[in-house]
Amino acid sequence: MKPPSDSDVSAAFCQLIDPSTKISEVRSVGGGCISSAMQITLHDDRLGNRTVFAKANEPGFIDNFQSECDGLTALAEAESILIPKPLAVGTAAERAWLVTEWVETRPQAKNFFTDFGRQLAKLHQVTAGSQIGWSSDNFLGSAIQPNTATAGWAEFVAENRIGFQLRWALDQHRADAKLRRDGEAIVAAMPELLSGRAAETSLLHGDLWSGNYLCGATDAAAGGVPVIIDPAVYYGCREAEFGMLKLFGSCPPEFYDAYQATWPLPDGWQHRINVYVLYHLLNHLNLFGSGYLGQCHQVASEILRSK
Repeated sequence: MKPPSDSDVSAAFCQLIDPSTKISEVRSVGGGCISSAMQITLHDDRLGNRTVFAKANEPGFIDNFQSECDGLTALAEAESILIPKPLAVGTAAERAWLVTEWVETRPQAKNFFTDFGRQLAKLHQVTAGSQIGWSSDNFLGSAIQPNTATAGWAEFVAENRIGFQLRWALDQHRADAKLRRDGEAIVAAMPELLSGRAAETSLLHGDLWSGNYLCGATDAAAGGVPVIIDPAVYYGCREAEFGMLKLFGSCPPEFYDAYQATWPLPDGWQHRINVYVLYHLLNHLNLFGSGYLGQCHQVASEILRSK
């Protein structure tokens, strides 16, 4: 679908924000690998200009945007790390839309990753409990992420994470015999593989990688503050948060040191998180093809050697 025109944006904002909304400027920006992403300047005769961020996609994408909106709202309610506030979600001008606050960014200060690690630990700590899953299925990228609650965490990962992705890969003929054999062995051994984790679960961002955290400029912090975007939230073991970070996070040691100093992870977490690395690799295999098959083999073999 081609990017929306300025008239499409104006019509959508009049419907979703306010009929009196005036658009001063629309600029395409990065961050829209799935959807069209825009920086939009709104003008109010009384309040002046303000800038917002908007994503647009096919009308059928509305469930994805609603899930993202719900995730941002849940993360913001934890009051632990800065989240761009959702302003509107809906369909208008023959498109699905998500509108949030604009996050002005700046280069990372030297304490950025220390603050980020501490605040992520706080998010996990203040939301700790026993809940597993989410109120509905949502999306990891453009892929469905099943969130049906189970009796225990190992069962949840076996069924809704590794098992789901493995079945999908087999259906698409993207998993070979070795990945099928190793994947099924991992599913069967999940209670053993995840033993030693802490019992509580936490609210997770769910898709935390280097593209989904920013250094946001604020009046209160001269060096900027961590901001997280584009969540795929659910309640689960907080160790699962580190799967995508290990794969594509680019976080230096001070990030992990600050997390551990705030709320230490149980011994063995560095090995257990490979299960969650495999989950994200399988999702990439399913979405993007056989270029990820070798990494899936490698991580699956490493998991099985750690039993």
